Amino acid sequence: MCDVTYNRVYWEYFQSKTYMRPLRGYFCHELVPSLGVRVTDPPYRSCSDFKKDYIHLVRKFKRRYPDKRVVLALSGGIDSEVCAEVFYELKMNFRAISLRLFDGANDFDLAFAARYCKQRGIDYKIHNLSLAHLMNTVIPKAVEFGQFTHSAAQCALTHLFDYVEDDEILIMSGHNPDYCENLGFGWWEDSINMVKYAINTDKKFMTFTSLEPIFVHYMRNYDSNMPGGKNNSFIYKAFPNLSVRKKMTGWEASLEQQADCEYIVRECCRRAYTTFVTWEGLTKRRKLEVEKSLDSYFQEHKLYDTWLSYKLLTGAEIGLHKT
Repeated sequence: MCDVTYNRVYWEYFQSKTYMRPLRGYFCHELVPSLGVRVTDPPYRSCSDFKKDYIHLVRKFKRRYPDKRVVLALSGGIDSEVCAEVFYELKMNFRAISLRLFDGANDFDLAFAARYCKQRGIDYKIHNLSLAHLMNTVIPKAVEFGQFTHSAAQCALTHLFDYVEDDEILIMSGHNPDYCENLGFGWWEDSINMVKYAINTDKKFMTFTSLEPIFVHYMRNYDSNMPGGKNNSFIYKAFPNLSVRKKMTGWEASLEQQADCEYIVRECCRRAYTTFVTWEGLTKRRKLEVEKSLDSYFQEHKLYDTWLSYKLLTGAEIGLHKT
C-alpha cells in the first residue's frame, strides 16, 4: 500500500487479467461503470499527518531509486507544487518541466510554477504544445498506447514524456481521488491510463497522490462544490509557505479548443465507454442496488416471475454485461 515503484499498476481487468482493457466485448455498463475492473490493493484507510506522510513516501521513493534522476511536472497548481516542495525541503535533486498550451493559454497557472522554481534556483523548462500537434499526433498516440477515452487534458500531459530521458522518472500529481456518485471513491480510467502509456512507450512514471496515505488525505477533504473536487485548505495548513492560488484546470482560456480535442479523443477511441476503477466491494454493492431496482421495476410491471427465472438461469450480472 506504500509501493513507490514507478509504473505502478494497482488494478486488473477481469477479462484480460492484465492492466490493459480488453479491446472487444469489454464488460462495462453505465449503471455499473466499474463492472469489468478491480483495484488489486486492499481498500485504502490509513493516513496520519499530511506532510509527514508525504515526506515518508518521498524518502522511501529515493531509497528505492537512489541513482535515477527525477523530473517533476509542474502545472502551476498546488498539488504539483507540494510534491516539489517536499523534494526541495529534503534536498533531493530534481528538475522541473511544464506544458504550455497553445501559445500561452495556461500562462496564468504557469506563472506560479515559474516563480516557485526561480525563488529556489530549480532547473525549470517550459515546453510548448500547439493545438495542431495535440490533435494530429499527441491524442492519437495517447489513445493507441494509453487507452484514453475522454480527457484531452490527460492526453496532452503525455507530451511531457517526450522531454524525459531514459534514466529519468517523470512525476505527476494527477491521480487524485475521483468520486463516482453511485460507487464512491476511485479513479476514472484516464487517470490510470497515464501508467499504461508510460509502460507501453518504455517511459517511467510515478505519482504520490495514488498512494494510500495521500489518496486518503485528499479523499477526506473531498468537496464537490470546489474546483477539482477538494477543499485545499488542508494543503495550505501543512505548507503555509506556499502561495495560495485559485484552483484552475489550465484550460479555462481554451474551452472551445478543449471541446474540439475531446471530440478527437472520442473518435480515436471509437467512442469507448469510460471505466471507473475502484474496489470490488463497491462494485458488488452497486450491482445489488441495480438488481433491487430492477426487481422493483419488474414487480410494478407484472414481470417479476420472468425476471426471477432469468436471474436463476443467467445471473443478473450477465444481463448487465450483455446490455
